[in-house]
Amino acid sequence: MGLAINRSEFLSGHISGRGRSIRPPWSLAEIEFRSTCNSCGDCLEKCPTHIIEFGRGQIPVINFDKGECLFCGDCVDACPTLALQRSKNQPPWHLTAVIDISKCLAYKNVECRSCQDPCETRAIHFLALAGNASKPNLDTEQCTGCGACYAVCPVNAISINTLN
Repeated sequence: MGLAINRSEFLSGHISGRGRSIRPPWSLAEIEFRSTCNSCGDCLEKCPTHIIEFGRGQIPVINFDKGECLFCGDCVDACPTLALQRSKNQPPWHLTAVIDISKCLAYKNVECRSCQDPCETRAIHFLALAGNASKPNLDTEQCTGCGACYAVCPVNAISINTLN
């Protein structure tokens, strides 16, 4: 089974699919989403945290620099083309936070817990270490990929990636 890539990824040489834009929650599969979305911008207007913006080709993407996803479904309700389809048994997306220990202040022995506080699911907690700063522990089973931890990290040590 091959990986489906779009024209932009092919022409830029990004054929692995890594670094692919994050679509709004409950988006159809990438190729289907691109062919169904009409770039109306209704999802952008309805998002209460304003994290949905237009990316390349005027296709909606998520920008976690602006905030987190509340999984409220307002973007889905606003989508006239059904490029976003909410289902009871379907997760909003398959994303998780990833902590880069080469950048994380805690791994440089600086006490920082900025990522723990906004995490509603408590997927990030800190392990106490005698004589050292506590280190973050991320539970990917609990992480929803909402992005609440992303923008608050003072050293950009957190990324939101697709689960493998």
